Amino acid sequence: MRVDLSKEFKEKYQKLLGDRAEKIFQAIQADSIDAFRLNPLKDDFKNVKVSLDAPIPYSNVGYYGSIDGKQIDHIAGYLYSQEPSAMYVAELVAPEKNDRILDLCAAPGSKSTYLATLMDPQDILVSNEINHQRAKVLSSNIERMGITNTIVTNNSPQEFEKGFNEYFDKILVDAPCSGEGMFRKDPESVKYWSPEYVEQCANRQRHILDSAYKLLKPGGRLVYSTCTFSPEENEANIEYLLKTYPDMKLNEVKKYPGMEDGVPAWGNNDPELKKALRMFPDNFKGEGHFMCQLQKSGAESKLRIKQLKQNLKKPDLELLKKFAQTNLEVLPQDNLLRVKDFLYQAASLDSRFSSLHVMRNGLNIGEFKKNRLEPDIAMVLATQASDLKAIYNLSDEEYKKYLHGESVILDTQPDFSNKWIGLSYQNKLFSWGRYSNKQIKNVYPKGLRR
Repeated sequence: MRVDLSKEFKEKYQKLLGDRAEKIFQAIQADSIDAFRLNPLKDDFKNVKVSLDAPIPYSNVGYYGSIDGKQIDHIAGYLYSQEPSAMYVAELVAPEKNDRILDLCAAPGSKSTYLATLMDPQDILVSNEINHQRAKVLSSNIERMGITNTIVTNNSPQEFEKGFNEYFDKILVDAPCSGEGMFRKDPESVKYWSPEYVEQCANRQRHILDSAYKLLKPGGRLVYSTCTFSPEENEANIEYLLKTYPDMKLNEVKKYPGMEDGVPAWGNNDPELKKALRMFPDNFKGEGHFMCQLQKSGAESKLRIKQLKQNLKKPDLELLKKFAQTNLEVLPQDNLLRVKDFLYQAASLDSRFSSLHVMRNGLNIGEFKKNRLEPDIAMVLATQASDLKAIYNLSDEEYKKYLHGESVILDTQPDFSNKWIGLSYQNKLFSWGRYSNKQIKNVYPKGLRR
């Protein structure tokens, strides 16, 4: 599909880039570059039916190529489709042990799901999205990838300021932007472009950066990224941040072939802006991106954390034990938190999170119903096969029926003893099933059925 670039857009970049602008306009008319990531949270994460012959040089789990969202590798959380330029953002965040990390504008979840795989599973990732519908998509992607150390929130950046000032070791602001770098991937987005829209985006980004600065610990790192070429949203915003907050400085970052320096002339001629990096589609195998890593100077002060107590009452605990004895090899014990009728193994019990709209706190184990605990699909997606007492590997026909919402009728009487069964296809766990009287009853979420 041809990308219809406006006259104003072309004139802007002809002025900024001279003769090179035509090469970028031509690149925008070419096909976008597809890529995907493996999920190292799975024990057998390289056991996938896609080609791994084209690795991305700056990612240990990234590969060029496309995947099918209907294949079991995707459904079971072994694969995540992600544009290749965007993969480098999580690498710039560079998680370290004992980090508390905030992904402030996280939907749909490509950066958060990558970050979580780079983190120690005991450390905390907060994935926030201000838009409720997009936050639900974010939560769903966190769930599909089997991630357990993440708190998904649905708040504005300003709402974090009430309890989280100087709380986070690292913050990612993958800012909502004018999307110029993604025009060839999403040609419809060109319709929204105008100089006024670019300015609106730049102003909104500055407000987000103001909040991010307040939430960042002294000594902490802030990664800022956009998928736009616009100087107003990139170098100019970083120059604003550096001037407004003198204790912030840009760090040097490794630049792989095709990655270019930031442009000082686009940000008040500050030579420090060369430390940022740009990816242009005429010179890089990926879409247009800008990113940089900043650091806040100063000594970290000791943070006081008031922990919530595990709030399971004895009857709840007995139901959990009963479920685990029948279905699991290991009983979940730490950070157990009941939220309404749902049981979570919380990523954090820090009482601060009570002030936020938390959509998911760690692993959703299941829902308490009358005299029983029904496990959530999140639990099986985060579980290795060795942790379950019963697994049934579906045939091709059974798998199709189950995804469609049908129960599975068994010819024989297996020794499942009315258990919850981990269901797999091609030996990849993707759902629970409830066994009763030679049937595996369908409990696959209706929103996921096909």
